Amino acid sequence: MVHWIERGLDGLAGHYTEACIFLAQLILTMVGVGNLRTVSILGLVLCVIGLVKQSARIDPWIFAPLVLYNLVAMVSACRIYGTVADGYGALQSVFPVLYLLLMCQEDSEQLLVKRMSVLWGGAAAAAGLLQFTFLAAVQDRAGRLGGLLGNPNAMGIFLVVSWFALMACLDPEQGRPVPVLAYLEPVILMALALTLSMGSFVAMAAGVLVLLAEEKRDHTWGEALQGICRILAKASLGVGTGILLYLAGTRTDVPWSCLPLLLYGAAMTALWQRLDRFLAACPRMAVLISVFGAMVAIAAVLARPSSIATFAERLEMMASALRYLTVNPLLGVGPFQWRLLDLNDGGKYFNTWHIHNTLLHVGVEMGWIAMAALAAAVVRVYRKKLPAAKKAGFTAFCLHNMIDTSFFYLGVTAQMLVAAERPGEKRLSGGWLKAVFGLFGVMFAVNLCRSFGAA
Repeated sequence: MVHWIERGLDGLAGHYTEACIFLAQLILTMVGVGNLRTVSILGLVLCVIGLVKQSARIDPWIFAPLVLYNLVAMVSACRIYGTVADGYGALQSVFPVLYLLLMCQEDSEQLLVKRMSVLWGGAAAAAGLLQFTFLAAVQDRAGRLGGLLGNPNAMGIFLVVSWFALMACLDPEQGRPVPVLAYLEPVILMALALTLSMGSFVAMAAGVLVLLAEEKRDHTWGEALQGICRILAKASLGVGTGILLYLAGTRTDVPWSCLPLLLYGAAMTALWQRLDRFLAACPRMAVLISVFGAMVAIAAVLARPSSIATFAERLEMMASALRYLTVNPLLGVGPFQWRLLDLNDGGKYFNTWHIHNTLLHVGVEMGWIAMAALAAAVVRVYRKKLPAAKKAGFTAFCLHNMIDTSFFYLGVTAQMLVAAERPGEKRLSGGWLKAVFGLFGVMFAVNLCRSFGAA
């Protein structure tokens, strides 16, 4: 036993950077939209690790727009509050640092980070399932699953991104698959169902369409549809089980009845790989289950009938916010100012801090330069040759941000960065690399001091 522990510690010491990136994801997931002190300490640690790195293979058309976005965000905050600490830039500056540190890793190390992030997604899903069951069976006060992120919509897209990242990790072309990862799929899908996040389901459907389009490039329509039906069949079974779990825990007089369903979900998880082999051997059954999956979608909508009205309200919000795009095109109206403007403009008050369209929100509060920088990074990712599952996950994330605010949840964007990252062609090394990490480190240190002063 002691020998195993020693071997594990030796292995961890040999992968300290990957371990720190993994811990960063855990922390970012649990701080929601961010906490200045926590993020500053985390960013400072990542920068210290980066200072000992020798080189990074970056894509300047992704890294530079991320840095530009944060610089403009901080200038916008300084214009309103007199300090860069009160705004999005100080918090989201962790993204370019995390990206740069990821690009310092070799291919095998990056694959390890991806697998660890998928394990984290599965662990968050499992924790959510247990949380929901406890609230339903013991306290009789279960509702939509917010999980570790504290918000059902953010938790939903976090799990969707994790699901597509899991597919990428299971792809034989990405290295020898780790068998234990396959068992995470039903856990992630059941937890996703408990969020009842319609935006996440729509984003997931968009990602599946991207998978279909990518499959069609190398196969006939029949072969492509067969592969997608196999994916949809598993998704239908996993999400369908989660929907039943939700209905039992929240819509019946015996909420403890969700316990047998949780046991059923555990049994399904144990037999998941056998199910996968069955669907591969019986493609017609996969098609049949996929068709019945439409009933799962209907059940999800019926379980949350307010979702249609909520979507209509978001469209109203976007239309209302368009008038503020031209107030200050250069730096925007300032971080956290849109809500105050919305409260006093005489129209419908939406009672939220973020416009439910990330690009529009960035354009309104931080200006057109910041908005264009984010758009440029997105376009660049699509111009890169990504594996199908990575492109599908990135598409799901982007679509969700057109109808929600997942970009502002640090853990969701960090999960997407790890899942979709791919080494660039430009090598940043020596003094330049250390200078970038050093400058970010100084900024995080200053913000950390300011966070103690504000307290």
